[in-house]
Amino acid sequence: MSILQLGGFMMWPLLALSVAALAVILERFVVFTTRRFPSADALEELRTTFRAQGGDAALKTIEDTAPAFLDFFKACFAPGNGADHEQNVQSAGDDVLFRFNQRLDFLATAAATAPLMGLLGTVIGMINAFSRLSSSGDVDITMLAGGIWQALLTTAAGLCIAIPAMLAHRWFLRQYDKIAYAMQRAARVLPDQPETGERDQ
Repeated sequence: MSILQLGGFMMWPLLALSVAALAVILERFVVFTTRRFPSADALEELRTTFRAQGGDAALKTIEDTAPAFLDFFKACFAPGNGADHEQNVQSAGDDVLFRFNQRLDFLATAAATAPLMGLLGTVIGMINAFSRLSSSGDVDITMLAGGIWQALLTTAAGLCIAIPAMLAHRWFLRQYDKIAYAMQRAARVLPDQPETGERDQ
């Protein structure tokens, strides 16, 4: 008999949750590791390109190296200044960050829910074990122990899902914070270049 059958019916929703959580972890891992915000050196080169060749050349560089942030840099290099310009940059940055934040809530939910689902399976298994014991009319310690260890399988399964989901969620949030900080810093630095008169009109 397989572990899934021994653990009872709660093992099946736990299995479905584990598959979904693993899919999200892999998808988000690819997103966060392949869509890097330009480094400080790259931003400096971008500023140099912007000063020397204008906004189109700078945006072409971003399109080639960091296309996920193209809308954000378009807003940064757009003509204008003041509150409207800052609002446009903020809006473009929020859109980018929203895309990075997608499905992270699911991981947090999976990390919090999996142990509870496992605990529910254990409680149901314990109830069944004691019910069988009372129905037998005889105190059989082997029957009781067998029911208990089978019931605990769902708790173990829930923890096996929750722990990696929580670790992955924390790591993704850390990467998200780094990107948000880098964008805020870039938004402060890049608009300081219009004095050259070479900003695209």
